[in-house]
Amino acid sequence: MEIIFLSFSLFFVSIIFLRSTKNFFNKKIFIDKPSDRSNHAIPTPKGAGLILMPILIFSTLLVFFLDGTLNQQWLIFTSLILILTVVSFLDDIKNLPSSVRLFFHFLCVITSIYFLKNEFIVFFSNVSFFDNFNIDRRLIIFSFLIFIVLFWMWLINLFNFMDGMDGITPVQICSFTLGINFLSILGLVNGNLQILSLIIFTIFLAFYIFNKPPAKIFLGDVGSIPLGFIVGLVTLKCVLSYNIFIPLIILIMYHLLDSSVTLIIRVWKRKNIFSAHSDHFYQRVLRSGKSHNYVLNKIKVLNIFLLVLSISSTRFPAECLCIAVLTTSLLLYYFYRQGIKNG
Repeated sequence: MEIIFLSFSLFFVSIIFLRSTKNFFNKKIFIDKPSDRSNHAIPTPKGAGLILMPILIFSTLLVFFLDGTLNQQWLIFTSLILILTVVSFLDDIKNLPSSVRLFFHFLCVITSIYFLKNEFIVFFSNVSFFDNFNIDRRLIIFSFLIFIVLFWMWLINLFNFMDGMDGITPVQICSFTLGINFLSILGLVNGNLQILSLIIFTIFLAFYIFNKPPAKIFLGDVGSIPLGFIVGLVTLKCVLSYNIFIPLIILIMYHLLDSSVTLIIRVWKRKNIFSAHSDHFYQRVLRSGKSHNYVLNKIKVLNIFLLVLSISSTRFPAECLCIAVLTTSLLLYYFYRQGIKNG
């Protein structure tokens, strides 16, 4: 009953705040004006993350405190989310250099890993697979940490890169957090991660009302950057505490493949990977003349299928992961062909 009350409360609070601040976001500094690479035709306010992230942080701290589970670690994590929110807000209005943005992303990731050191110690003490091989355990740990840093940094930025179409970010994050809650029902995830996922799901379900096609407001870097950080945090906590990885990767498969394949193509063509562009597969379809609803509906259907695969992967991990990669790749290819056909 308390969880249901929390969900309804956050849902309506988020809606009320977004509606009441609409005039504030119509100021010049918050208006996203269409450009040659834009996927929208009319000026639209941005920066909804400036409302949603403080709600997320405050509600998370409050619920954890009332539940008696608020500790130093979660105080640090929420502080880092706040730091990324502030830095990303400044980027939205000032266009900070990429080096400054990446520095703060790296700083927050490294700090988080440091405060997860106890979980890492327990995790590596339980990993016995490599004991059968003649491999230095320190090398394994070091390689794993490097991978974690790079992967987490990529998650932070790919959620920013992919936030370029009406409704795509709330659909993806709601799919991800809904998957976490299904895993919790199965008894595979519990505690603070379940509560955090429910909070995020509720808030971004409310945001979807304003961001669905045609979008009345955009999330902005102030929302997409800390959101990517949170997805990385939840994923790492699930790996360290519950040995769950593949189900979560399946849940974000579309975002992961679209952004990663696009990056590889840009590197192959020797394009600047730090410059803004409209080369993502979903953007190709939009720029060919298809509507936001047309593209978003297909991503919704894929995400529903990925949600089923994610849950099924708890029993058949390799098979479900392969199917997820294949089906997502097929949708990307379909978008690519549509972009050529109508371009």
